Amino acid sequence: MENQTHLPEDIIEVAFEVGGFFDGMKLFCLKVTEEGSTLTKSSWLSPEVEETKLSYYETTEMLRKIIDLKTENWRKHYNHPGVLDGTQWSFTITYKGENPVEYGGSNAYPSKWDDLCAIFGYEFLDEIYEEYEHE
Repeated sequence: MENQTHLPEDIIEVAFEVGGFFDGMKLFCLKVTEEGSTLTKSSWLSPEVEETKLSYYETTEMLRKIIDLKTENWRKHYNHPGVLDGTQWSFTITYKGENPVEYGGSNAYPSKWDDLCAIFGYEFLDEIYEEYEHE
């Protein structure tokens, strides 16, 4: 259902994976329930998994921010052809009754990239990001 506007309550799961060779990949996964949600944070470099229960209110606020990213306007893949190594990322949203919608990239980013990182508390430190105009 591409290019359809969804409501926060339509989302049942969100996964955001970002990183690279030197700092490893970090995975954030939000699983929504009727009572709220569970946010799981993990890293390839650490066996520890951080799990946080979010209230219904906190979940709704987070989902509104995700909807405000306007991912329906994003391309499926972003690539910076001049960089072979660096930051790879993927972002997947699963809506009720639909197949997951996946986005991703390598050293190139969609509009509102900073907002996406902020939603999950990921500090993005990539010099290429500043040099290469993102959508």
